Amino acid sequence: MYLLEKFKARSVRLFSRELISCNFSDSAQTDPVYQVVFDAGESGLSYKVGDALGIFSQNSPNVVHNVLDALGYASQEQVESRHSACPLTAEQLFTSYLDVDKFPAKLKSYFPKTDDTYSFYDAIREFKPRIPLKDLVQIASPLLPRFYSIASSPSVMKDKIELLVRLVSYSGKFDTRYGVCSYFLCNELAKGSCCPVFVQPTKYFTLGEKTVGKPIVMIGSGTGVAPYKGFLQQRLHDNDTGRNVLFFGERFEKANFYYRSFWEKLEEQNKLQLFSAFSRDGNKKTYVQDIVREQEQLISELYDGGAYFFICGSKDLGVGVKKTLEDILGKDALSTMKEERRYLVDVY
Repeated sequence: MYLLEKFKARSVRLFSRELISCNFSDSAQTDPVYQVVFDAGESGLSYKVGDALGIFSQNSPNVVHNVLDALGYASQEQVESRHSACPLTAEQLFTSYLDVDKFPAKLKSYFPKTDDTYSFYDAIREFKPRIPLKDLVQIASPLLPRFYSIASSPSVMKDKIELLVRLVSYSGKFDTRYGVCSYFLCNELAKGSCCPVFVQPTKYFTLGEKTVGKPIVMIGSGTGVAPYKGFLQQRLHDNDTGRNVLFFGERFEKANFYYRSFWEKLEEQNKLQLFSAFSRDGNKKTYVQDIVREQEQLISELYDGGAYFFICGSKDLGVGVKKTLEDILGKDALSTMKEERRYLVDVY
């Protein structure tokens, strides 16, 4: 509860959820990606393009059951904690308030045979320690909000907030595990149900007066392309005549070309220049920075025209694109763009 108050969380309702990726062969398996839309009409939330949405999620019922079973807690056993003014049950705590993956150093004393490959969840399932609930609740890490780039413009979507969410999966010591928030959004939260959220505003990774009429170069990989849908919705709504260029990369064109029809419609209308790279199609792996390098003349032209460069996606993408732009424009030019806040990065 204290985290909800700290971030001034508001309740929004799940409006729609749509799978927009596909696995077209056994050799082309990728994590599914969903378009998730919230109705924020009654929440009073406001946002701008480039902002992120902080989401308070829940651990899945199956995970909570396994945790309670391994620790020997009755689901209705109550305990006082900083998370609520009233006592909470063990089930409530492990559903909404405690991070069952993060392994605090103070808890590791209960598990002398574990190493860095263990999550807290793995350790309690293997060793089944007997830790009093009143002690564990003081040590365990809180379940913190997860952040997703907003993929819509409030000028166009009004009371709706759109996200692009990859269902993250990985191998645990006992079974396949999923990202807590991505699983909650993609599988657990029912249409019409509510969850607490808040807007995490961006200071510079957005459009504004300085970008009006200027070229914008949007470089993104995977779900890092999300904010650019909002950028383009906003530019179209404002009748901004600035040039729009998008470089997008993913693994497979057939499975992972998110928002393809949206980009291609704008391209047909001469409102967007689109360049794409798919690293697992064909024999040669091609990444976003490779197609940026192929457009050296265009990049130089856009830079000379006062373009703003936006980079969103993985940290590896940020490193690769930075090196490529330094090779094309020179380190001094990139430093100047950073000082002028024309080179804007949102990586994770």
